[in-house]
Amino acid sequence: MLLSLFFIVGGTALAIVAMLVVRRFAPPKGFLSGMESADGIFSAAGAGLAVLLAFVIFTVFESYENGREAAGQEAVAAQQMYQTAGFFPDKSDELRGEVVCYSRSVIHLDWPAMQHDEESPVTQGWVDDLVTTIQAAQVRGNRQGAALEHWLQLGEDRQDARRTRVAEGQSFVPGFVWVILILMVLMVAAFQCLFADPSAQAFGQAVAMGAMSATLFSALTLIWVLDRPFNDRGAEITPSRMQASLTIMSRDARLPSLPCDQDGNPS
Repeated sequence: MLLSLFFIVGGTALAIVAMLVVRRFAPPKGFLSGMESADGIFSAAGAGLAVLLAFVIFTVFESYENGREAAGQEAVAAQQMYQTAGFFPDKSDELRGEVVCYSRSVIHLDWPAMQHDEESPVTQGWVDDLVTTIQAAQVRGNRQGAALEHWLQLGEDRQDARRTRVAEGQSFVPGFVWVILILMVLMVAAFQCLFADPSAQAFGQAVAMGAMSATLFSALTLIWVLDRPFNDRGAEITPSRMQASLTIMSRDARLPSLPCDQDGNPS
């Protein structure tokens, strides 16, 4: 969060300093005093940048929401799988233990791995173990058959949510788009400097430059923050929902001895 604030404050401060420096060397009424179309050009450039920023912000915010929703869906599916495991008496303890270990590994291993565009092989290992265990479970009667169908659907929902979570954890805005955005912001700020007028009050011009640059750098920072929703940039999506589900599962008196440590590593 501090780095995000630094980008906004630092960028705005540099823009104000640039305006004050340029006005010391600018001719009376500014560099564009004889150019009647300067205001129109500046307005067109600013409007184009505003439209582009708005589009990118909307896109990354949608990606951010998808990641947060997927994290919640995964936690709910894991908790329901734990409850459904009771319908398979011969494998209930094993299934419950694997669901709890999966949840622990998501919190302590998979979440940190996403910050480096990776996913935890330990978490994937628990996914594979859950599939193997349920395949070995004895299913008799319509009741267990319905429970098996429900379990498989929950497993599919959990896996889809995990895939979405991992995918949304990666950078959404391409590098080339970042280059375009930064160049456009710098060009608009540079254009504003051409309006520097040594005959006008320095305070007023500094405020005008500060308001414009703060808006632009805030928009860029917002995109940067939302682009990596699972990184600590000021709006991090935490594993709080999975932690809540794990807390509920851990309070269950039927919880067996677990085949993993507190972080979800196999023991």
